[in-house]
Amino acid sequence: LLEGLAATGLRSIRYANEVPDLGRIDANDMDAGAVEAMKRNVALNGGAAAAKIRVLCSDARLTMLQAPGAYDVVDLDPYGTPAPLLDSALQCVADGGLLCCTATDMANLCGNNSTNCWSNYGAYPVHRPYCHEAALRILLACIETHAARYRRRIVPLLSLSVDFYVRVFVRVYTSPNEVKDSPSRLAYLWQSSGCDSFFLQPVGQKRIHNGSNKYLPGAGPAVPDMRCPETGSGYIMGGPIWAGPIHDFDFAGGEQGTKGVARDRERGRGREREEIGVVSELPDAPLYYNLHDICKMVRITPPKSDVFRSALVNAGFRVSGSHACPLAVKTDAPPHVVWDILRCWVKKNGVSAAAVKDPESYSAKLLAKEPVLEASFTVVASAVARHKTDKAPRFVQNPAYWGPKARHGR
Repeated sequence: LLEGLAATGLRSIRYANEVPDLGRIDANDMDAGAVEAMKRNVALNGGAAAAKIRVLCSDARLTMLQAPGAYDVVDLDPYGTPAPLLDSALQCVADGGLLCCTATDMANLCGNNSTNCWSNYGAYPVHRPYCHEAALRILLACIETHAARYRRRIVPLLSLSVDFYVRVFVRVYTSPNEVKDSPSRLAYLWQSSGCDSFFLQPVGQKRIHNGSNKYLPGAGPAVPDMRCPETGSGYIMGGPIWAGPIHDFDFAGGEQGTKGVARDRERGRGREREEIGVVSELPDAPLYYNLHDICKMVRITPPKSDVFRSALVNAGFRVSGSHACPLAVKTDAPPHVVWDILRCWVKKNGVSAAAVKDPESYSAKLLAKEPVLEASFTVVASAVARHKTDKAPRFVQNPAYWGPKARHGR
């Protein structure tokens, strides 16, 4: 295992003590002061840490480039973006190996600084309620495109948006044929500028003709009209983002079984169960709606989450939450169905005068349309959030001191 930016070596020491099957750990940092602290910490812990950990003082990129395919696991946890490290990381990880990668530049990934996101990740972010999941998908798309340069592909095992960072765990495989499929795993994002409707357009597509695969550019545009059908507004275009599954549910389910007993020693109160709750997320429905935000659009008091989710299930669609947001509604229903359900809820509970005061406002235009769907708000068991049945705590409040500290050396 290589920890490319090990700092004081605490994570490498935990690897040595808690993962007995690891044969050797290379703990690397380019800061001489950090390396000296790392050596003291390794000696202080002794035992497995002293036997397994080799302390290196080098630029992580140089360390990785000098050892192509040498590491079964590469762990990168930089302060900020991992983008400058990805090219060398994807060369040094073994075929079938594991890349663990963290990004803490959430302001860039979530759309507050879109030009920096483009320069680092090659994708334009869209600042909307789903931005934390979109951040994961931008990072995965960036890793995928770096891997493709070396005839490699990635398979995400677990992708987490936690507090002020995102962290992904991906398998890396060498497979030239699978690389041809890479564009079909990425998508551009069309976001209505007037409401929360969004559409995905694959970058590429694969067609089978006479038993052989043919790879083509993606068909588009993905939007039903050049103007948003709900509000008449234009679109913002973002991406490309990863459009495939962001978790391997066999892997995540196994993690839940092994980790659920000792729940997150550092933070307690079952926070780890919150993160492993990804096993209940829909794998093929990228991004999500925020229930309070879409209700805010039409100036209506939000229904209970189970009630709104039940309306989607009763309409014949699937629905789940997201580990990235407690108010997330992830569904395979098209946007017009989501708005029809809200229109039915408004009819049932009364229209806000403020919503229709200006007939040219987006809220008035949303409510001016008659719903095609007759929504049923009868609660069904399959729509009830999983944590309400298994009683696992989720979205636990952080301590007051929790959060990122200053960059090293400042």
